[in-house]
Amino acid sequence: MSEVRVRFAPSPTGMLHLGGARTALVNYLFARHAGGELVLRIEDTDLARGSEEFKRAQLKDLDWLGLRFDRGPYRQSERGPVYEQAAERLTEAAFTYEAEDEAGRRALYFRPPRRNGTFQDALRGEVRFSKIEDFVIRKSDGTPAYNFAAVVDDWRMGITHVIRGEEHLPNTARQALLYRALDLSEPEFVHLGLILGTDGKKLSKRHGAASVAEYRKEGYLPEALVSYLALLGWSHPEGKEEFDRLDDLVGEWDPSRLGASPAAFDPDRLLFVNARSIRALAPEELLRRLGPFVEEPLPEGRELIAVEAIREEMRVLTEASRLVREITAPVDRSAFVHELPESSETVFTHVAETLEDRVLEDVEVARAFVGELRSWAKGEGIKTRDLLHPLRLALTGRDRGPEMAYLFAVLGPEEALERIERAREAIIRA
Repeated sequence: MSEVRVRFAPSPTGMLHLGGARTALVNYLFARHAGGELVLRIEDTDLARGSEEFKRAQLKDLDWLGLRFDRGPYRQSERGPVYEQAAERLTEAAFTYEAEDEAGRRALYFRPPRRNGTFQDALRGEVRFSKIEDFVIRKSDGTPAYNFAAVVDDWRMGITHVIRGEEHLPNTARQALLYRALDLSEPEFVHLGLILGTDGKKLSKRHGAASVAEYRKEGYLPEALVSYLALLGWSHPEGKEEFDRLDDLVGEWDPSRLGASPAAFDPDRLLFVNARSIRALAPEELLRRLGPFVEEPLPEGRELIAVEAIREEMRVLTEASRLVREITAPVDRSAFVHELPESSETVFTHVAETLEDRVLEDVEVARAFVGELRSWAKGEGIKTRDLLHPLRLALTGRDRGPEMAYLFAVLGPEEALERIERAREAIIRA
């Protein structure tokens, strides 16, 4: 097992999407499970579509996901002599010829010694192929074609297992023929099942799929995305569906649980997993991660309390500012003053008097304060709802939201007192 070496080989022709991220993750987990090595190779021979910007973005996303590589990144654009040596080897064996490509320029073609055959896939068993036509191995601009470069690099880098998506099955047929023409041993192939939308069709943006960078900017946590992607085509032996950390997943991952069947991507399920991951963070850690997403400063001196207050409702980090504003924004009392129960003026008067000179330095103190109010209301024959509902409207103008103690703790006694007194005045004027 110590000789296992796998690779992730993205092409810098676009952003890293879910399929690529899932492939990178499975290669990472496979390497760590086997105690082997994970190689990063940048397949940047597509001069027309590739860019340094895409390469940097992909590396940033892989790092954000927590995927660390043991070797690389290697760049195919810097490995020209390696491909030339392999091309010469095929030419010497009479497996190549030059001809014009579609653009009318000279390219080097591979003529397979056989047009059909089979290769072994770890998930699918024997895969048959036939009628493979001649194909380009060196393009007219001198760069190697994908299938040829991949074979040469996997050979020279000692890759033992090639793990990628099912869409590469046609490429594998061509690559198997190249391995045999070069008289090389083939790696073990593992083709992961397709990722589909909930409608059973090929995953696309209409299903809610986005690039990893877009999920990061929307405020998804990397551990949530990793936890969800790991279960697209893999199952835990005990049915576990969420993993708090990548290291936890590494410790429980077993390649024998991989399947070849398609997996459905459900954006609602991913959102649910992300919300659970947010709630699992300690307030201090959540506050740190909210840094890039908070549009305006959190209440000074009460930042951690504000984070605790909104954590239960937050699904993505970008919602933080809105959720805080729903507590701290000015209140339109005209929207609810005529709907308050008759006891509301009595409630507001008592709470205002009780808040005088009160210090609510943390949530536990605020909870004790709310407990006092509940006891008072019970003694006065006021229902709990007729106590808490008017208070919530007075403090935030909303009929739902965080626990009452958090409202007092986030606003502070002075601001809470001012809002309650204004609500009482609105009742009197009404």
